Amino acid sequence: MMLTQGYLLVAEYNLLRLHHPAGIFVMPDTQNPLLWSGVVSVRSGYYTGGIFDLRLQIPSDFPSHELPRVYLPKGFFHPYVQAQTGELSITSAFSRWQPDRHHLWHVLHHVRSLLTSPTSCIREHSAEQIHMLTRSSIYPIDPADSSCMTYPNPEAADLIVNHKTLFEARARTCVMTLSLWSPSYKNGVDPLLDVHPISIDGWQDSTFIKRARERMKLEANPPPPDTSLSRGFSWIDTSTMTIFSNEPNNSKHGNL
Repeated sequence: MMLTQGYLLVAEYNLLRLHHPAGIFVMPDTQNPLLWSGVVSVRSGYYTGGIFDLRLQIPSDFPSHELPRVYLPKGFFHPYVQAQTGELSITSAFSRWQPDRHHLWHVLHHVRSLLTSPTSCIREHSAEQIHMLTRSSIYPIDPADSSCMTYPNPEAADLIVNHKTLFEARARTCVMTLSLWSPSYKNGVDPLLDVHPISIDGWQDSTFIKRARERMKLEANPPPPDTSLSRGFSWIDTSTMTIFSNEPNNSKHGNL
């Protein structure tokens, strides 16, 4: 990695700290600065309550016109997620990367939008039209050609447009089985990083949760101040609200 690229990545991370989307936390890998790992906590929509593994793979020649690649857990059911790899297509917002306009925090905001409002980028195709869609590539050669636009997961696109109840059931299955807090979840998003840098295991510890609740309750209802302790002298007589003063003792100091 070139020195200039390193400075650009530091700048991107600083910008992310200023503009990070709510519920998304990422950090660069210490061994590979081009791989950012983290979690996305979904607070509304079909995937409410889910806390999912997230990977952001930055191109080796960044900043170029090649798009960063985003990964969610394998098997994630979403119109823009390739289920076998977990790759989330961002071409609905970025046809190509423009270094003078785009930043990595823009990508993460788009990820959040796709998870909270999956229908925001879905065209109103009929069931037959969506059924006929075939995935040619997660990154189409000519994304501007809407006539050949495809979804990484046509089945998910069909359900969310025409069978919302079925889609909701599949999305809830993702929440229950692919969330980091789920006992059945296995880390299989990306073989480049086996150990997740952000852990939420503490929330599965009942003792930890009890201590956290007690601390939050204490902060919400702080004890009254202890008035028995002296807090210093006051120069105000609270009964008359006048300033204390002593008459000068001329006999002691004499006349000057």
